[in-house]
Amino acid sequence: MEYIKDKLQAALKPERYRHSLGVCSEAVKLAKRYGADENKAYTAGLLHDCAKGMSIEEQINECYKRGVELDNIMLKCPAVIHAPLGAAVAAGEYGINDSEILEAIRYHTTAKSDMTTLDKIIYLADMIEPSRSFDGVELLRKTAYEDLDTAVLEAIRQSIFFNLKKNAVIHPKTLEAWNDLVKGR
Repeated sequence: MEYIKDKLQAALKPERYRHSLGVCSEAVKLAKRYGADENKAYTAGLLHDCAKGMSIEEQINECYKRGVELDNIMLKCPAVIHAPLGAAVAAGEYGINDSEILEAIRYHTTAKSDMTTLDKIIYLADMIEPSRSFDGVELLRKTAYEDLDTAVLEAIRQSIFFNLKKNAVIHPKTLEAWNDLVKGR
């Protein structure tokens, strides 16, 4: 794992690398709390932003090179492109072949319907790791250790409102995740 950390550190800006370590640490804590595989949480948390060191243009080009499908909505909200690309980079550059880890990386920005516990943990850990500061983060941090689904719903709610306030596109996968979690209550 040290090889992966060294390679990741070289690929990311220092603050992004610190964020990745924070997500990794938070993901392991959440995995312990909810009985998920701590090693998978560690790896997915560490590598969730492995493609974030590239510019948006480079990310788009890499997606085409690696066969990562980009829909028109992703191109309208390019901040999410690093997630599916990250899954491809984690597999191709870091040798990760565990489909559960790759899926958690792929959907850590948009979420999706039928999320696994690991998917939820990585989505949430990305939002609540210690360096994050935004209105509502303390509620998320508290709720994260009380009820995972409630915390993920709140995280999705905050994401939707954030995008609504900016008149930004909301990815359909985010809405599917919301609907899936709400109907399951």
